[in-house]
Amino acid sequence: MLPLPFHASTWFCCCLPFVAHAQTAPTAPEPSGVISGLVIDAHTNKPLRRAIVTLSTVETRPQDAVAWTDANGRFSFGYLSLGRYQLRTSKEAYQTEVYGAKPPGRPGAILQIATGQLRSDFVFRLQLMSSISGIVRDEDGDPLSDAYVMAMRPGFQRQKRKLLPLPGAATSTDSYGRYRLTGLAPGKYAVVVASVNRPALKMQPEVSAGQLQPQYSYGHQYYPGSDRAESAALMAVEPAQEISGIDFQLTAQLTTSLQGRVIIPAGVTSVGQLSINASSEGPSSRANFVASASPPDFAFRFDQIQPGSYLLVAQAPIDGKRYRGVQRIDVGPLGLRDLAIQVEPGVDLAGSVSVEGPDAAKYAAAFVGLVPGDDIPWNGERLRASVNKDGGFKLTGVPPGVWDIDIGPIPPGGYLKSMLLGDYDVLTQDMTIRSSTTAPLKIVLSTRAATLAGDVMQGDQPARAVVLLAPEAKLRHVASLYRFGLADEKGHFEMKNAPPGHYVLYAFEELEQRSVGDPEFLKPFASVGVSLTLHEGLNTLDQKVSLIHGAPQ
Repeated sequence: MLPLPFHASTWFCCCLPFVAHAQTAPTAPEPSGVISGLVIDAHTNKPLRRAIVTLSTVETRPQDAVAWTDANGRFSFGYLSLGRYQLRTSKEAYQTEVYGAKPPGRPGAILQIATGQLRSDFVFRLQLMSSISGIVRDEDGDPLSDAYVMAMRPGFQRQKRKLLPLPGAATSTDSYGRYRLTGLAPGKYAVVVASVNRPALKMQPEVSAGQLQPQYSYGHQYYPGSDRAESAALMAVEPAQEISGIDFQLTAQLTTSLQGRVIIPAGVTSVGQLSINASSEGPSSRANFVASASPPDFAFRFDQIQPGSYLLVAQAPIDGKRYRGVQRIDVGPLGLRDLAIQVEPGVDLAGSVSVEGPDAAKYAAAFVGLVPGDDIPWNGERLRASVNKDGGFKLTGVPPGVWDIDIGPIPPGGYLKSMLLGDYDVLTQDMTIRSSTTAPLKIVLSTRAATLAGDVMQGDQPARAVVLLAPEAKLRHVASLYRFGLADEKGHFEMKNAPPGHYVLYAFEELEQRSVGDPEFLKPFASVGVSLTLHEGLNTLDQKVSLIHGAPQ
C-alpha cells in the first residue's frame, strides 16, 4: 500500500484491511519519507496552479496517490515508506511529463526512497502543446464549414512508409471555414482536409427542361495543395509553437458513377444478402459507400462518387459458407462500367497448438484468432476459435487474403516458438490464405524463453538509456521479435520472454518504439551494436553495452 497523509493538496484512495494483533510493547515508528517539488511553465517559468501530480509505487499492482499544485506551483507527498516510486505530472493544454523520461512519452526513472528520506528537488517544466490552424475555402474563396481536417505523422506499416492518422488530432471547420488542431506534441506533421462525398452546390447559368442537375462534391487535399500523400508537406512543429496560415482551397469536382456485377460461382443453390462496400483509398474513412446486389445478374451501382482510387469488397453467405471478393480500382472522370468482381469461398483453417518445455502440461492456449494483415477491412464475425483440450482448433470461413495470427495466453516465462502453415513458416513471413488452402496451421509454444540483463555504460560510468534488442538483419521485418527495455539510473536493464536467436543490442539516449517499422533505421548504427546469441531457457545476466548519443532520425 502507499500510506499518504490527507491534506489540502493531496487526494488518495486506499483500503486497509482490519487485522487483530496481540498486544505487544509499543515500538518507535520508523521515520517516513517526503517527496515535494515545483511545477512551472517551461516558457515563462511561472508556477502552474492545479497541475496534477501522481506518485505511483513500482509494484506488480501499483498504488497511486494524487496531489494538486497550489498557487505557487508546489506539491508534496508525505509519510512515505521505504520503497520504489515513479512521479508524473499533467495539466490541461500541456504535455504530460514523467520524471526522468526522455523523450516525453517514454517510461520514467524509478525513485528509490530510503527510510526517512526527504526529497524536495523535483522541478517539472511543462511544455505547452502545439497547434496548427488555418482556413478552408472553396474555389470561389468562400469559407467551407464542417470540413474534416486532421494531422498525420509519417510512419511505417508492414515496412512501408506512409502517413498515419494521429488519434485525437482531428477537427471540423466552423462557419467561417476556420480550424485549429490542438494538443500536438513536437514532431513532423502533414495536414489534410477530407471532405470526400460532401455535396457541393454550384449555380448553373442554364438548365434545359428535363435535364438532370450535375452533381459536384469535394475531395481531399494535403497541404499545400495535392491529392497525393507522397506530395504532402511535412511541417516541423516545435514545443509550444502555434503554426497558423495553413490554408486550403478545395475545388468541387463533378461526380461520376460506378457500375458492375458480382460473379457468383456456378452450381450454388442459395445466395444470402450480397453487399458491396466501396471505400476511398484516400485519408478519410468517411468516404465509404455501400450497395447491394440481387439475382439474377447481381448488378450493383454507385452514383455521385468522386474520381479516385477505391477498394471494393463484396461479401455474402453462399450455400452456408462465407464468400468474399476484393478488388482495387481507379475511377476516372467518366466513371467505370461493366466492372466484374468475383467472390471466393472462405476456407476452414484447422490446426493445433502444443506446448514444449518444463511444466508444459500446466499450460495450454485458450484461443487462436486472425486479424487482417493487408489493410482489407473485415466486417464479418470475429475470426476466433477456442482451443480444445487436445490442442486442436478450427477457424471457419476464413476469406482469402493476408492474415495475422493472435494466440494466447503465452506461458509465463515462455514465448511463441513456431507457426507453420503446412511446411511454410508464417511466424516470420506473411500468412496468405487462398481458396485452395488446405494445409493445417501448427503452432508451438515454449515455456523456456531467454532472459537478457546487463548494464549500459557511458565510458566508465553507468547511464540511463532506452535499450533495444533487434533481431539479426534477415529477420528485421518481424516486429514480434523486437524487445525494448529501460536502463535505470544505475545503467541496469532486464528483458524477459525473449525468443532464442541471433540479435544485436543497442542502447540509445532516445528512441521511439514506432521506429522499428522503418527497415533502414538501424543501418547507421551497424558498427556500434553488440551482437549476441540468446539460447532457450538460459539467462544472460551480465551483458555490457555502450550508450549511443542522440536518437535514430
